[in-house]
Amino acid sequence: MRLKAFAILILSHAFLFTSPARATDGPSSIDVVFLSPDTSRFWQLVGGFMQAVADDLEIDLTIYTDQRKNRYSYRDLLETVLSRPDRPDYIILMCKEKVTHEMLTMIGEAGVRAFTFNTAVPDEAIRLTGQPREQLDYWIGHVSPDNFTAGYTLTNELYQRHWQRHGSAPQALVGLSGTRDSSAAVDRNQGLYTALSEYSPLVSQVVFANWESQDAAEKVGRLIDRYPQLDLVWSASDGMALGAIAALENKGLVPGQDALVGGIDWEPRALDEIAEGRLELSLGRHFMGGGLALLLIRDFHSGYDFADQGNVSMNYRFTVADQSNLSAVRQVMDPLNWELADFRRFSRYYNERIRSEPVTASGLLDQFMGALSPGFR
Repeated sequence: MRLKAFAILILSHAFLFTSPARATDGPSSIDVVFLSPDTSRFWQLVGGFMQAVADDLEIDLTIYTDQRKNRYSYRDLLETVLSRPDRPDYIILMCKEKVTHEMLTMIGEAGVRAFTFNTAVPDEAIRLTGQPREQLDYWIGHVSPDNFTAGYTLTNELYQRHWQRHGSAPQALVGLSGTRDSSAAVDRNQGLYTALSEYSPLVSQVVFANWESQDAAEKVGRLIDRYPQLDLVWSASDGMALGAIAALENKGLVPGQDALVGGIDWEPRALDEIAEGRLELSLGRHFMGGGLALLLIRDFHSGYDFADQGNVSMNYRFTVADQSNLSAVRQVMDPLNWELADFRRFSRYYNERIRSEPVTASGLLDQFMGALSPGFR
């Protein structure tokens, strides 16, 4: 079994996650920086999975985490990285409203390559820069989950499950969104609104809870008083869904019976709540998106450009986790299984047998999941 290191250093403005030694001292080693947008449990999972993949693929990974959690502090974090005397070969970052074009420009001026992931590219950035490699050659690729479909699917699942359980349509829904500068939140909201338009008698209100559990708990507590007939709580993240569960219980209601709650992220605590019946479902697997970006970078850097077999911009759909597949999902989420898996088998650089196969985000993530759990093979 390979040993994989994951050490943590605390900086004044960021957490820095890095392995204490290079994966290899040979010329094939790549220096990659990932800019993590916040300190939440989800992004810790993203970073942990990326480290496991990086160790297999001979990548020196450094993760800086934005403590202030806004678009401007995220841009400032990039400036910190680019001021390093030893600039990385690649920077992986998430697109944020109003600053994506500026950040991509900064990366190019520093002579570094960029790879974006996890959220859609904002419309403003597309107008200014196009898609990867259209105007900026150093912006080599983009991969993201289909957040619009996630928002739609979560709404539809909650509605249909309430109907199946109670034999009647739900009366009221509360939606918990993230932050206004997150394109993931914007896209998930649009999926929610589209689904709600198909259930027009359903009373609904959407509030921003800043991806924070406590903020969500406080707002749901007030909304329960406003909507005593509340049946459904739609949450753009598991963290906020956990806050909603706490609010329901504080009001003497039983989550999973009096109101169905659904979230997104596959957070471990959320999976525990699914097991207990308090959380109805969670959409996930996008925690592997950073690892997928590293795989694509590894092959690109080694002469096996993913664009030759696929697209420079790719997306994939989420997978539903509920009580029916909880065991398999837990295996996918288990860091020990990340350690045991050999991610080189999915790389065209390391595995010549797959070099002629199409490269798709969904296909690669399906393979990741199959390697981590027999339940997804």
